[in-house]
Amino acid sequence: MSQAVHAFAQSQRNIGKLIENIYVAAAQPDLWQQVLRDLVTTTRSRSSRLLVLNESASEVLTSIKVNTDDSAHQRYVDHFVNTCPWRTELGQKPSGRLYSTYLHFSCDQKRFYRTEFFNDWARELDIHHGVCGTIDMAGDQNVQLLIQRTGGQGHYSEVETEAINALIPHFRRALFINRSIAAERAQTVAMAVAARQYRLPYFLFNAQGQICYTSPDAEALIDAGVLPAPRNHLVRCELDEDTQRLRREVLRCLGTATGHGDCAGHDVIAYRNDGTELRLMVMPVHPDMHATDWLPGPSAFAAVFIHDQTLAPEIDETALIRLYGFTEAEARVAAAVACGDGPEELADQLGVSVHTVRTQLKAAMRKTGTRRQSALARAVLLSPACRPGSQAVAAVQSPEQTLLASNLPQWRRHQR
Repeated sequence: MSQAVHAFAQSQRNIGKLIENIYVAAAQPDLWQQVLRDLVTTTRSRSSRLLVLNESASEVLTSIKVNTDDSAHQRYVDHFVNTCPWRTELGQKPSGRLYSTYLHFSCDQKRFYRTEFFNDWARELDIHHGVCGTIDMAGDQNVQLLIQRTGGQGHYSEVETEAINALIPHFRRALFINRSIAAERAQTVAMAVAARQYRLPYFLFNAQGQICYTSPDAEALIDAGVLPAPRNHLVRCELDEDTQRLRREVLRCLGTATGHGDCAGHDVIAYRNDGTELRLMVMPVHPDMHATDWLPGPSAFAAVFIHDQTLAPEIDETALIRLYGFTEAEARVAAAVACGDGPEELADQLGVSVHTVRTQLKAAMRKTGTRRQSALARAVLLSPACRPGSQAVAAVQSPEQTLLASNLPQWRRHQR
């Protein structure tokens, strides 16, 4: 603080308010613009920008700016960010601080005045000097802060640059809080998306392929021994080969969630030691980003929905008719297939020919856009017409487990 007061002797009160607003913006991202206004006033500058860039710092992902009109800023984002004469050298400088463009770069002022960046962009804005630097790096994102002055305001001196750098730790802490809030919000939204759209027990996975949330119904299955408990936040099946297949599918769906793949989901049939099956339906989950999330939170989530064929779910056939335009007969056979019945079993149960059942199944597949019975079963199980049966939930929750619910296993306590 003393450095800043020394460099900007008339701005002691402004600096205190600026630091306060930095921490307020950590929880209220729409106030970052006010922080930049305060920064411009305190440092006697023309304009300022806070940029979130990709890992190579060649593309602006999102930004906040003051005192630069929208069209000029858009031209900067679209093209001129990579014509800036300090851009390459900035990438080689240590992060966590700002550097004076007049004092700390090899491109001197005369050379700067001959660049495309100045003549086609900065000149009309009267931008002659600046301090800039990468103040935060996380994952595949870089956050850079830039402050600019006009020719008449003069360059940033060594003392002024160090005074501004005294504020950077506050920016870094606030950005860390921003990221934490955005990550928590994204996970909450992903949980809500999964719970709202699909009614089966499920695990939610983060970008590292680790379980970040277990639904209450899935917890009940684990408590009952229907599912193995996760280990080190990693999903497990009873057979190692099923575990590996499931983890591969989760990673494929996480790739889709980040835009690096096209896997819309896949089923893994996992076998228990007694020979019974679990259908594990894997799919990417895309949480909606909020307009106030200028610092993007994680977008990579995947979910694994669990269908135990020995614990029949409740399927509302009337809802299937409404969802897909089924006839009553088509809804009946689609629900039966989802519960694990084959055409021959259905024919015996309904007292009709196998040919009739197959005709109804083909009609149901056509209306759901599926081509196989397994895909039809997946569509039904993941539809709003399906929910875990009350008898199924009761079957895996004994009175003792209900009474001991507060005594959570160690693996689960770490998730909360």
